[in-house]
Amino acid sequence: MAKENIAFLVNLRKNTVEGSKMAGRYYPEAESREALTTKGFAKHVSEHGGMITYEYMQLVLAAVVKCLKEMMSQGQPVKLDGLGTFRPTVTSVVGGAASIEEALRMGINNLVAGVNFVFIPENVQGEEITSKKFKEQCSLQYAYLVETFKKTINGKERSYTLRTPLSAWDIAQTESETPASDPNQGGNTGGNTGGNTGGNTGGGDNGGDNGDDD
Repeated sequence: MAKENIAFLVNLRKNTVEGSKMAGRYYPEAESREALTTKGFAKHVSEHGGMITYEYMQLVLAAVVKCLKEMMSQGQPVKLDGLGTFRPTVTSVVGGAASIEEALRMGINNLVAGVNFVFIPENVQGEEITSKKFKEQCSLQYAYLVETFKKTINGKERSYTLRTPLSAWDIAQTESETPASDPNQGGNTGGNTGGNTGGNTGGGDNGGDNGDDD
């Protein structure tokens, strides 16, 4: 199946943070989309290569997820060539420990608040999928102007979002910048054309008639 050139949708949002030096300026943000599930991704992959069936791809992805979690739980980073590295990290309880002795007294399970893992995109030459390099592989397209408003209803402050298609905004701006046509233009054209044509034609006919009389 040929790769479709699907647009990466980008919205605009205004900085409304009071006191910010950048308040009032507009910034891009990625359009929020529902995440593709394992089944959805398996279907996508299977459609790219006829030799990989949907059912087989589901089994492979399930095994990858299981083993990736296993490696992370053991503190073992995993690098997927061409994609990047999954690396486990730990977070501390608030305040940490005042000394080595206190840390040992607390015990590792009391000092470590949680275990996470982060993803570090591939940055090997020829395989870069970081920031500016990966941007070159994307087909960026404006989507919406996103505005968030707050309104008090029954004593409770609620937030709601307004999404305006930027295509509609562009059309409205274009129309407002287009000079209005002169309402007299049609009348003058018609009047001048009719008057001049009639006058000249009449004069020509009269001249011809006078020549016949002679």
